[in-house]
Parts: sequence; structure tokens; C-alpha cells
Amino acid sequence: MSVEPSLILLSRPGCHLCDGVRGPLTTLAEIHGLRLEELSVDADPRSEELFGQRIPVLLWDGAVVAEGRFNPQTAIDWVLARLPDERFGNSAER
Repeated sequence: MSVEPSLILLSRPGCHLCDGVRGPLTTLAEIHGLRLEELSVDADPRSEELFGQRIPVLLWDGAVVAEGRFNPQTAIDWVLARLPDERFGNSAER
């Protein structure tokens, strides 16, 4: 049994950059059965210290995939390249 990777969007209320990536990332998660968790960077002092001025930040299993002003399609392509290709029985590198 494999553990599903953790996809986290760090954001903050009123962030227009966050608003711009939320929809495409939500669609990605829904289509591919991923869990996308959105967390406010302001809710955790450590997250605020690390990422406060770099939001939105997309994390995959704790690693930064994209941050700041990023193209959501580029982030989506990165995630898709790491998903297993079940059509051929391949397991993607994680």
C-alpha cells in the first residue's frame, strides 16, 4: 500500500497570487485523486518566518515546488511528472 503524497498550498487571506493558483491546483487534485491542503502561512510562526513574503508556496511532501509569482501550469506539470503512470504499471519517482 502506497502513501499518497502531501500537496500543500501555503497562502494567506486576500492574497491575489494565491487566488490565482488555487483553482488550477484544486482541479489537479480532484482529477488525479490527490489531497490538496491549504494552510494559512499566518497560522504558524515557523511558516510565517520561512515563507511569509514568498506566498503562495506549493509543497510536495514538504519540498518547495513553486513559490511567489508562479505559473500554475508549470507546477501542475511538475506534479504530474511524479505521479505513477497506472496505464503501464509504472511507479513514478518521488
